[in-house]
Amino acid sequence: MTTDASPNGPATPRTGQAPVATDPAPTPNDPLAPLTATLIDRAEREAAEVLAQADAEAAATVARDRVEAESIRAEARAQGATDAATVLSAERARAEREARALLLAAQQEAHESARGSARDAVSGLKDDPEYPALVAALRARAEAQLGPGARIVELPRGGIAAHADDRRLEFGLDALADDLIDDLGADISELWSP
Repeated sequence: MTTDASPNGPATPRTGQAPVATDPAPTPNDPLAPLTATLIDRAEREAAEVLAQADAEAAATVARDRVEAESIRAEARAQGATDAATVLSAERARAEREARALLLAAQQEAHESARGSARDAVSGLKDDPEYPALVAALRARAEAQLGPGARIVELPRGGIAAHADDRRLEFGLDALADDLIDDLGADISELWSP
């Protein structure tokens, strides 16, 4: 800072600046000069110690904060990885459920298609020359189970229905086809097994 010397007193700062305090120069005969020098030296040493301690505390605080920040970042990364694993696991389970549902739907469709094909195949038996012999065998089976007085009628889609008292039997061609498909059980699942 520059100052202007005043003929009547201490130096004054230029416009807009605070007044500057000046140390009076010790005179050679000043009895307090050694004490003043000692006090100034001590003040400078204490100021240097305070500044050094403040610097050390600031450095320690910065180091502590860096360690804490790194710990927070590591914890956040770990939590992010855990969250991602949880989301991935849930997404994988959802995809597996959807795939399983699609597989089961396809198997059910194949099973129903096989059932429909079997029904179509047995309905053609009505036009087969052996159909009357089949109906006669079914009548004999119904009479064996219900007795000779069973009332027996032919079904529109093929086969017979019989009843006697409160008992009833049905040997319809569609039901026979369904029974054949059901009897295949595990064998039919080989159609979609790898």
